[in-house]
Amino acid sequence: MKNIPKIPIIIGAVFILALIVVIASTIVLRKTELKHVEAQLEGKYKDRTGATFVGSVTCKKCHERRYLEWTTSLHSRMMRDARLDKAANIGDFKMSSNVRAFTMEDIDFVLGSQWKQQYLKKEGDEIIVLPAQYNVVTGQWVAYFPDEPAKRNWFKECAGCHATGVEPAKKTFVEMGIGCEACHGPGSNHVEAVPGFEIQTIIQAARLTPFLAAQICGSCHTRGRDKSGEYAYPVDYQTRKGEGNIRLYFDEAGPDNGDDSKYFWPSGESKYSNQQYLDWGQSEHAKVGVVCVTCHNVHSSKSTLISTEAQGPGGLVDSIISKTRLFEDRLCKSCHTTIQYRYAHRIHSFGSCVRCHMPRVAKIGEAGDAHSHTFRFMYPEATFKAGGYDKQPNACNSCHHHKDTPVETLVGFLEAAKKNDMPKPFTVHLKKEEP
Repeated sequence: MKNIPKIPIIIGAVFILALIVVIASTIVLRKTELKHVEAQLEGKYKDRTGATFVGSVTCKKCHERRYLEWTTSLHSRMMRDARLDKAANIGDFKMSSNVRAFTMEDIDFVLGSQWKQQYLKKEGDEIIVLPAQYNVVTGQWVAYFPDEPAKRNWFKECAGCHATGVEPAKKTFVEMGIGCEACHGPGSNHVEAVPGFEIQTIIQAARLTPFLAAQICGSCHTRGRDKSGEYAYPVDYQTRKGEGNIRLYFDEAGPDNGDDSKYFWPSGESKYSNQQYLDWGQSEHAKVGVVCVTCHNVHSSKSTLISTEAQGPGGLVDSIISKTRLFEDRLCKSCHTTIQYRYAHRIHSFGSCVRCHMPRVAKIGEAGDAHSHTFRFMYPEATFKAGGYDKQPNACNSCHHHKDTPVETLVGFLEAAKKNDMPKPFTVHLKKEEP
């Protein structure tokens, strides 16, 4: 019997063995993959119905970068536990004051850190705002409704815009500060979303109509009362952001609503802080769909600085704190590309869009520390007619270069610039008939 060659047999056996290993491995991997997919398909929710608040730390598990950026924002530091965070207090308690009768030992929480800071104390299941605040810029203590305790009831007057997941009837909240869910809505359904339904289970401003997107910011940057009249923020809107119309849950203050004139200048611009949404609603921006997130990047830890030159007092600081998408005029001119240096623009060709169209006429801690958001130019003529800057501010006098310039002089400058650029009508050139 002839000898059968052994090499081909060995090669064939190795090939068959390798094929068996590949097939077996494929089957095992396929089963593992199916189990993983089946585990994913155990998600429970396809929409936001019945969602509850879970806290920003839960969001961090999947959105770590956004979470870390948020921790650098003023929103995240809006309210802090004074007993756990010893650095939270920025008020000078060593300074003598005739309006502050409380000490650091009386404080449980602090509110704010940029322009002013207020102090909270727990009394049973209630939280009250103590009757003095510290204004950061001037370093002074000022009274805060010392004779009106009702206005210092935190759950009724403040909670919805300083904490997240607030239930005022139960006197509870999920998280201090403006957390992820304050803007994106309750996240429990998103956490357990059926794969493919992640978008439907959370709110994203970029996917909304302009007015619905603006209302998310407007639910805090506004003034008014909820429909019950009991709360100074839209309680029932908290879980309906991005879906419901805020006006169905909240009565907004307005410059034409009777006694609301105390919150607005005669020209319609806001006198006080956190009314940017009400200003914006009067603007041309609102009419064409330019909303808060068009200019502000709320997740970024700072503005995009193309130029480091601060244009006007506080320019660089303002842009960083407000987290605009571009720095000051660069942002304005990214849309307003056809600006001609005529009229007031001609005599302020070196100036700033923000300084003229967003003058500091509102008050957070001290008068004039907050920008108007109507984007209208506030004319000195209005001040002249109203009888003084204290009755009606204007964009020109709000700038430090003109703080001591008489109003009538500014009116004259503007009129001269206007006439210089205005072409004379045809009738001016007609020869007058002899009498």
